[in-house]
Amino acid sequence: AAQLSAAKNVIVMIGAGVSVASGIPDFRTPGTGLYSQLQEYNLPFPEAIFDIDFFQDNPAPFYRLCTELWPGNFSPTYAHYFLKLLHDKAKLRRVYSQNIDSLECAAGLPAEKLVAAHGNFDSAHVVGGNHSVPIECLEEALKHGEEGWRGLEAKFGGLVKPSITFFGEALPERFRALLHD
Repeated sequence: AAQLSAAKNVIVMIGAGVSVASGIPDFRTPGTGLYSQLQEYNLPFPEAIFDIDFFQDNPAPFYRLCTELWPGNFSPTYAHYFLKLLHDKAKLRRVYSQNIDSLECAAGLPAEKLVAAHGNFDSAHVVGGNHSVPIECLEEALKHGEEGWRGLEAKFGGLVKPSITFFGEALPERFRALLHD
């Protein structure tokens, strides 16, 4: 406690465990983890839900999961608010998060203090291109199921997904840009 009280450049690294108390499962815990709960999606293997090649061939399972995990469906935990407190006390340098749930910012942490190492739901883009799409457009399209996301695909010339890093994709540029900062 004394070291934290005197600290001024705290770097925090968080993962799925921070969001479990909000109701979001971690990924790999047998029986309760997200990968254990995907049988009804008829995937060739659980990780396919976040595989870019699988997504390009069959985006429906991921889009369905998106509607379940969309920000606003869950509330920040005490751990998320602790990150905000560190910032408010001018102790926090940066948070590196493996989470895609955007709960750090929902707790009030400024986006410039967060490196979403695996991306998140804060933005969207056309797969295979650099064309950004307002995240609200994707959210609205997903409310209309396949007809909605197919319409979005037609409008923007390709599949649109949240800026979540899938297997087969590079980590976000912000992760590399701040690596040595």
